[in-house]
Amino acid sequence: MEEKQIGISFQLRVIHNQIKAVIGKSISKNDLAPQSQLQGGILGYLYHHREDPVYQGEIEKVFRISRATATNTLQVMEKNGLILRKKQDKDGRLKRIFMTEEAAANHARLEEGMKTLDEYMQRGMTEAEKAELGRYLKLIMTNLEDLYAEYCLAEEAKPAGPSEETEQEAPEQKMDEARQPTGQEAAEQTFPEEKGAGGPL
Repeated sequence: MEEKQIGISFQLRVIHNQIKAVIGKSISKNDLAPQSQLQGGILGYLYHHREDPVYQGEIEKVFRISRATATNTLQVMEKNGLILRKKQDKDGRLKRIFMTEEAAANHARLEEGMKTLDEYMQRGMTEAEKAELGRYLKLIMTNLEDLYAEYCLAEEAKPAGPSEETEQEAPEQKMDEARQPTGQEAAEQTFPEEKGAGGPL
Protein backbone atom coordinates (compact mmCIF):
# COMPACT_ATOMS: atom_id res chain seq x y z
CA MET A 1 0.00 0.00 0.00
CA GLU A 2 1.40 3.34 -1.04
CA GLU A 3 2.16 5.65 1.87
CA LYS A 4 0.17 8.86 1.82
CA GLN A 5 2.37 11.89 1.24
CA ILE A 6 2.28 14.48 4.01
CA GLY A 7 2.08 18.13 2.99
CA ILE A 8 5.18 20.29 3.33
CA SER A 9 3.38 22.96 5.35
CA PHE A 10 2.23 20.33 7.88
CA GLN A 11 5.74 18.86 8.18
CA LEU A 12 7.28 22.29 8.70
CA ARG A 13 4.70 23.03 11.38
CA VAL A 14 5.53 19.79 13.20
CA ILE A 15 9.25 20.56 12.97
CA HIS A 16 8.60 24.07 14.27
CA ASN A 17 6.72 22.70 17.29
CA GLN A 18 9.48 20.18 18.02
CA ILE A 19 12.14 22.89 17.87
CA LYS A 20 10.13 24.95 20.36
CA ALA A 21 9.88 21.95 22.68
CA VAL A 22 13.65 21.33 22.55
CA ILE A 23 14.46 24.99 23.15
CA GLY A 24 12.03 25.04 26.07
CA LYS A 25 13.91 22.16 27.69
CA SER A 26 17.31 23.75 27.07
CA ILE A 27 16.51 27.07 28.75
CA SER A 28 17.06 27.33 32.48
CA LYS A 29 13.98 28.35 34.44
CA ASN A 30 16.11 30.95 36.18
CA ASP A 31 17.01 32.67 32.92
CA LEU A 32 15.38 35.94 31.94
CA ALA A 33 13.49 34.46 29.01
CA PRO A 34 11.10 35.94 26.43
CA GLN A 35 7.42 35.25 27.04
CA SER A 36 6.45 34.62 23.42
CA GLN A 37 7.88 33.59 20.07
CA LEU A 38 7.69 37.20 18.87
CA GLN A 39 9.66 38.43 21.88
CA GLY A 40 12.29 35.76 21.23
CA GLY A 41 12.55 36.80 17.60
CA ILE A 42 12.97 40.46 18.54
CA LEU A 43 15.72 39.59 21.03
CA GLY A 44 17.50 37.55 18.38
CA TYR A 45 17.30 40.45 15.94
CA LEU A 46 18.64 42.89 18.53
CA TYR A 47 21.44 40.47 19.46
CA HIS A 48 22.65 40.25 15.87
CA HIS A 49 22.33 44.03 15.35
CA ARG A 50 23.96 45.15 18.58
CA GLU A 51 26.19 47.65 16.76
CA ASP A 52 23.35 49.09 14.68
CA PRO A 53 20.64 51.49 15.84
CA VAL A 54 17.30 49.66 15.92
CA TYR A 55 13.98 51.49 16.23
CA GLN A 56 10.37 50.36 16.51
CA GLY A 57 9.62 51.04 12.84
CA GLU A 58 12.32 48.56 11.84
CA ILE A 59 10.85 45.92 14.17
CA GLU A 60 7.42 46.43 12.58
CA LYS A 61 8.86 45.97 9.09
CA VAL A 62 11.10 42.99 9.82
CA PHE A 63 8.45 41.02 11.73
CA ARG A 64 5.50 42.29 9.67
CA ILE A 65 3.48 43.39 12.67
CA SER A 66 1.27 46.40 13.26
CA ARG A 67 2.38 49.47 15.18
CA ALA A 68 0.00 48.59 18.02
CA THR A 69 1.39 45.04 18.32
CA ALA A 70 4.97 46.32 18.26
CA THR A 71 4.24 48.98 20.88
CA ASN A 72 2.52 46.54 23.24
CA THR A 73 5.21 43.87 22.82
CA LEU A 74 8.09 46.28 23.41
CA GLN A 75 6.37 47.75 26.46
CA VAL A 76 6.02 44.27 28.00
CA MET A 77 9.64 43.40 27.15
CA GLU A 78 10.86 46.63 28.75
CA LYS A 79 8.76 46.00 31.85
CA ASN A 80 10.21 42.47 32.13
CA GLY A 81 13.79 43.71 31.91
CA LEU A 82 14.57 42.35 28.44
CA ILE A 83 15.13 45.65 26.64
CA LEU A 84 15.74 49.35 27.21
CA ARG A 85 14.45 52.19 25.06
CA LYS A 86 16.45 55.41 25.02
CA LYS A 87 15.28 58.70 23.55
CA GLN A 88 17.19 59.86 20.48
CA ASP A 89 15.45 63.17 19.78
CA LYS A 90 14.23 66.19 21.71
CA ASP A 91 10.54 65.31 21.80
CA GLY A 92 11.24 61.70 22.79
CA ARG A 93 9.25 60.10 19.98
CA LEU A 94 12.29 58.35 18.47
CA LYS A 95 13.62 55.68 20.84
CA ARG A 96 16.50 53.34 20.12
CA ILE A 97 16.01 49.80 21.39
CA PHE A 98 18.75 47.98 23.33
CA MET A 99 18.95 44.56 24.95
CA THR A 100 19.68 44.61 28.66
CA GLU A 101 22.99 43.05 29.71
CA GLU A 102 21.24 40.13 31.39
CA ALA A 103 19.04 39.48 28.36
CA ALA A 104 22.10 39.60 26.07
CA ALA A 105 23.99 37.12 28.26
CA ASN A 106 21.01 34.75 28.31
CA HIS A 107 20.62 35.04 24.56
CA ALA A 108 24.30 34.21 24.04
CA ARG A 109 23.68 30.92 25.86
CA LEU A 110 20.60 30.37 23.71
CA GLU A 111 22.68 30.92 20.57
CA GLU A 112 25.01 28.14 21.68
CA GLY A 113 22.00 25.91 22.20
CA MET A 114 20.70 26.79 18.73
CA LYS A 115 24.06 25.87 17.24
CA THR A 116 23.84 22.46 18.89
CA LEU A 117 20.26 22.15 17.66
CA ASP A 118 21.32 22.86 14.07
CA GLU A 119 24.05 20.23 14.31
CA TYR A 120 21.57 17.64 15.57
CA MET A 121 19.02 18.42 12.87
CA GLN A 122 21.65 17.94 10.15
CA ARG A 123 23.10 14.71 11.49
CA GLY A 124 23.57 12.13 8.75
CA MET A 125 23.67 14.75 5.98
CA THR A 126 26.63 15.31 3.70
CA GLU A 127 27.90 18.84 3.13
CA ALA A 128 26.28 18.80 -0.30
CA GLU A 129 22.94 17.75 1.21
CA LYS A 130 23.18 20.51 3.82
CA ALA A 131 23.78 23.07 1.08
CA GLU A 132 20.89 21.65 -0.94
CA LEU A 133 18.59 21.81 2.09
CA GLY A 134 19.55 25.44 2.63
CA ARG A 135 18.72 26.20 -1.00
CA TYR A 136 15.34 24.49 -0.73
CA LEU A 137 14.46 26.37 2.46
CA LYS A 138 15.34 29.70 0.84
CA LEU A 139 13.19 28.78 -2.15
CA ILE A 140 10.27 27.89 0.13
CA MET A 141 10.62 31.22 1.92
CA THR A 142 10.72 33.14 -1.36
CA ASN A 143 7.60 31.35 -2.60
CA LEU A 144 5.79 32.11 0.65
CA GLU A 145 6.72 35.78 0.41
CA ASP A 146 5.37 35.87 -3.16
CA LEU A 147 2.12 34.23 -2.05
CA TYR A 148 1.78 36.68 0.83
CA ALA A 149 2.26 39.59 -1.57
CA GLU A 150 -0.42 38.17 -3.89
CA TYR A 151 -2.89 37.91 -1.00
CA CYS A 152 -2.13 41.50 0.00
CA LEU A 153 -2.74 42.74 -3.55
CA ALA A 154 -5.98 40.77 -3.78
CA GLU A 155 -7.13 42.24 -0.49
CA GLU A 156 -6.38 45.77 -1.69
CA ALA A 157 -8.23 45.11 -4.96
CA LYS A 158 -11.46 44.13 -3.20
CA PRO A 159 -14.26 46.63 -3.92
CA ALA A 160 -14.99 49.07 -1.16
CA GLY A 161 -18.27 49.06 0.72
CA PRO A 162 -21.39 50.89 -0.44
CA SER A 163 -20.80 54.37 -1.83
CA GLU A 164 -21.57 57.39 0.28
CA GLU A 165 -24.55 58.16 -1.95
CA THR A 166 -25.98 54.69 -1.42
CA GLU A 167 -25.34 54.91 2.31
CA GLN A 168 -27.11 58.25 2.44
CA GLU A 169 -30.08 56.95 0.48
CA ALA A 170 -30.50 53.85 2.58
CA PRO A 171 -31.81 55.64 5.72
CA GLU A 172 -34.26 57.61 3.57
CA GLN A 173 -35.53 54.40 2.03
CA LYS A 174 -35.97 52.94 5.49
CA MET A 175 -37.89 56.04 6.57
CA ASP A 176 -40.11 55.75 3.50
CA GLU A 177 -40.74 52.11 4.33
CA ALA A 178 -41.49 53.09 7.92
CA ARG A 179 -44.07 55.60 6.67
CA GLN A 180 -45.97 52.96 4.68
CA PRO A 181 -49.52 52.77 6.14
CA THR A 182 -50.81 49.73 7.93
CA GLY A 183 -53.76 47.78 6.55
CA GLN A 184 -56.22 49.77 8.65
CA GLU A 185 -54.58 53.08 7.71
CA ALA A 186 -54.67 52.11 4.04
CA ALA A 187 -58.35 51.31 4.27
CA GLU A 188 -59.04 54.64 5.95
CA GLN A 189 -57.06 56.46 3.26
CA THR A 190 -58.91 54.58 0.52
CA PHE A 191 -62.32 55.12 2.10
CA PRO A 192 -62.00 58.33 4.12
CA GLU A 193 -64.78 59.19 6.49
CA GLU A 194 -66.45 62.44 5.64
CA LYS A 195 -66.46 64.85 8.51
CA GLY A 196 -69.84 64.91 10.11
CA ALA A 197 -70.98 61.75 8.35
CA GLY A 198 -71.63 58.52 10.14
CA GLY A 199 -69.76 56.24 7.77
CA PRO A 200 -67.70 55.99 4.65
CA LEU A 201 -68.81 57.56 1.41
